[in-house]
Amino acid sequence: MAVLDTPPETDFDDIVRIASEICGAPISLVTLVDAERQWFKAKVGDIDVAETPREVAFCAHAIMGRDLMVVPDATADARFADNPYVQAADGIRFYAGAPLLTSGGAALGTLCVVDHSPHRLNLDQMRALRALAKQVTELLELRRLVVTAELQARPEPRAVDLAYLTEARIRELRGIADARNIAITLGLTDATTVHADPAKLSRALDYVIFSALKLAPAGGRVAVRVLGTPVPTIEIGHAGGSIRPEWHTDLAGIREADEPVPRVVADILRAHGATAMDTSAIVGSPDVRFELRFPPH
Repeated sequence: MAVLDTPPETDFDDIVRIASEICGAPISLVTLVDAERQWFKAKVGDIDVAETPREVAFCAHAIMGRDLMVVPDATADARFADNPYVQAADGIRFYAGAPLLTSGGAALGTLCVVDHSPHRLNLDQMRALRALAKQVTELLELRRLVVTAELQARPEPRAVDLAYLTEARIRELRGIADARNIAITLGLTDATTVHADPAKLSRALDYVIFSALKLAPAGGRVAVRVLGTPVPTIEIGHAGGSIRPEWHTDLAGIREADEPVPRVVADILRAHGATAMDTSAIVGSPDVRFELRFPPH
């Protein structure tokens, strides 16, 4: 993935912030585990190191499974009771980590939340943590396109149902929306077919919709509509301020995105002939609406 020891990136930082908020835990981390260490790609909370040895890493245990690992009280768990990070003053008591699984099934690390007090997660929080871990994996997959020839490779596009792709992305994100009490809705009109590489376009759309979801305040809303006429269009509205996201500015040619993920998302959308248009109805309104328009099939 060529991501170890890279600088912080906004998208990963946003995910740990949201994970900490949803789970009510003061610490959240995106960890990547290799043969000797766990390294933190993103972190929030009172963590003053960039990595720890693998042999004392909770995440080294979490990646051995395929699902969320929850440790309500580490002092009562034989695997961790003697861990130096548990034994330390104000040490780790609670840990929950979701493995970052690639499409090939490899476990790269975890998205985890940590507390200095015993802690439990409810079902909505666990569902959201799994969904956020999937978002981290999607970011890593997008990032990989930057450092491989895969972005330049152009598999034969085919007719793709834009509504189906969008609905599948919202289904993946619904657990995060529910945990933040955000209403995410999807409206469909007529048949909407585009000429696309479905795997790449799906990843780009996932990123775009999640960007709207993370900007929407808790208790807010994200409304998505897929239109077939006059051209295939995805319309997204949310209440989250009017700052134009990096992928949008790059797609519009205003400036190049500074970070690799929004840049590659813009490249994918541009390769599919997509254009972005702001359609907010009231200037100065907190409500933001924009459209992604695609060439007709």
